[in-house]
Amino acid sequence: MLWRIFHRYASTTMTNRSKSFTYPQRINRSPTAILESLNTCVQTDGGNPSYLFMDDPFLIPTSAHEKRQLSLSKASGKKAARWIMDRYSYAFFYDVAVPSIPSYFPNYTFDEKEFIEPDETTLYKLMNWNKIIKAYEIYKKCLDYKINISDTCKYALFDLLCIYNSDNPMEILPPEEDWYRRELNETNQSGLVQRTWKDNGLAEQMFEELKLTATSEQKIRLYNSFASGLFKYNHAEKAMIIIDEMKQNNISIDLITYNYLLRSTSLIKETYDTRWQFMIEYLNEMKQNSIQPNLRTFNSIFYTLRRCSLYERGPILALSLLNEMRQCGIEPSLGTWAHLIMIFYPNDQIGYDTQILPQIMDELEKQYELNGKQFQWRDIDDREFFFNIMFKATVNCRDVDLAKRIHRFQMTGSNSRFIPDGFKEQMYYTNMFRLLFRFDIPEHVIPLWESVVPNIYSPSINIIEDFIEFISTWNIKDYYVRLWSDLILLGFIDNKQNNRRIIERYLALLINNDQENLSNEQIKQYANIARQILKRFPLTSDEDEQQIDDQQQQQQQQQKREVNEEQQQTKQLKQFQSKFQYSGQLLSNLIYLLTRADDFDASWSLYEYYFLNKNILINQLNEISLMSLLKLSINQNRIDYALNIVEKINEFNYECLSDALDLLNRHENLDHKDRQRLRTIQKNSSLESAHLVKLV
Repeated sequence: MLWRIFHRYASTTMTNRSKSFTYPQRINRSPTAILESLNTCVQTDGGNPSYLFMDDPFLIPTSAHEKRQLSLSKASGKKAARWIMDRYSYAFFYDVAVPSIPSYFPNYTFDEKEFIEPDETTLYKLMNWNKIIKAYEIYKKCLDYKINISDTCKYALFDLLCIYNSDNPMEILPPEEDWYRRELNETNQSGLVQRTWKDNGLAEQMFEELKLTATSEQKIRLYNSFASGLFKYNHAEKAMIIIDEMKQNNISIDLITYNYLLRSTSLIKETYDTRWQFMIEYLNEMKQNSIQPNLRTFNSIFYTLRRCSLYERGPILALSLLNEMRQCGIEPSLGTWAHLIMIFYPNDQIGYDTQILPQIMDELEKQYELNGKQFQWRDIDDREFFFNIMFKATVNCRDVDLAKRIHRFQMTGSNSRFIPDGFKEQMYYTNMFRLLFRFDIPEHVIPLWESVVPNIYSPSINIIEDFIEFISTWNIKDYYVRLWSDLILLGFIDNKQNNRRIIERYLALLINNDQENLSNEQIKQYANIARQILKRFPLTSDEDEQQIDDQQQQQQQQQKREVNEEQQQTKQLKQFQSKFQYSGQLLSNLIYLLTRADDFDASWSLYEYYFLNKNILINQLNEISLMSLLKLSINQNRIDYALNIVEKINEFNYECLSDALDLLNRHENLDHKDRQRLRTIQKNSSLESAHLVKLV
């Protein structure tokens, strides 16, 4: 039976098997295709620090200063490594990478023979290594030596001169440095566009040379490259002269030149209506010449409309342009939406009643799903989207739900990479949290704050003050102690004078809390915070500091006389470092917190420090701290200290003097001498309320 079953199975498989085999077609994949596939299987955790800062948990930077210092240090290390590779290039030609990575090899070093006997190969090498000025010198030398140079090489050199404005390309900064060095460009509406084209530069000289011998086809490339360079570096007047010359000589304009022309319309025409008519004329010209617009074309038109900040027809024209864009089968990019937002919200007062932002978010979320839950960089203006939409949602609309929706979308997938530099990231989170602190509730704000601070966002001192005000307004007692650890983590408890106001605001938050309903555990925690402040910033007068410095210098001179130069340098650095300066208000808050925990010795040391240095301290000790210290002195039967405090209250002429006299007068352990001293204080007081107290 088993044999029959096996025979039947074998016969059926043999008859159904195909006699021919078709090989599958090869799919061309990028070298990183496997990594990209693995990346789609992993969900991004937005709360983790950037990959740049991944290290031992203790070493991960949390403050803005630490992040900047680490980033620039890594950039400096990369530059140093590149210098070593170029300096000792003979030691770095062993290639083990598959595929090979050219940027890991030293830069090509040119032999002097290549310059003495130039040829076209040397020109190509120089252009490939971005030595544009040197390439032009070799080109002129080839002309002098009557060395034949192909037209392809000539026009390639001319294109580079137009692209880089007759100069070598700027050095590409490492991404760590570029994050902090990148500045706002002329896309800011209030910014003035400056002309940076070099007059009579190498590009203009070569243009005049090639124009004499160029054929009709070569003139198309020659004129378009030159006009695009002029538009790129904002020399619109001369560029329009070239455009007019091209029309007179029937030289066709290519799409790239049209895009630069449309983007520079605001430099050519002054009034808003003439700008729009100017663009319509050239769009019709493109249609007549059968030139199909692309994404950059429409974004250039949106950019020009955006620069017409108070144009009444701007929003209507932008919507019609958006419909035209879709009819052409071009999908809007993030940069398109960024320009559209600025057209509808030209300033902080206009655009409050429009509902364009939620509609844009609806469109983007649909587009995100259709694109496989990802966005690609399609235009240079894409980097402005998240900054613009968050700014307008928080400043113009003041819509909390919309701001949180934008942030969720920004944290989805890899969308956070569309925030291009540190300035835009800082302003993005600053605007968002300022809105949330004003209009949202703690149950929603605190989790969002903890999800991005400090790994993603390191807030500025102004945002920290707003956060303290937010906690104080909602009286979030459970977060008071946690806030102290956050301040330390973010680097706000240091020796900088501008951070003293943060400490004062925080201590005021602790004191303004309902002190009568505090538990013993909370009182101890607040007192420990005060002790930590005193430990970080010890109380030392100027005379004590001078004595300590003298002793240290004497010991160093005795032990290490060979390092006098280093001692002088450290002494000079110490002079420039400003010490933490206490104030009367800050000392008052510390005294109050310590007296609540019955720490008399620490409180009295602060009290004495104030009167030893009151000539250099701003503000006086307040009434609350003095009365709290007085009560603690009486409870611990320190009568002399209590009388001293009452005398100081009388000197300050505080209204609480009557309460202080009455409180000390009711103490049983006062002797005749102490009561006589108390009467003297009452007699010398200028307050009427103090004389109403009946002393025993």
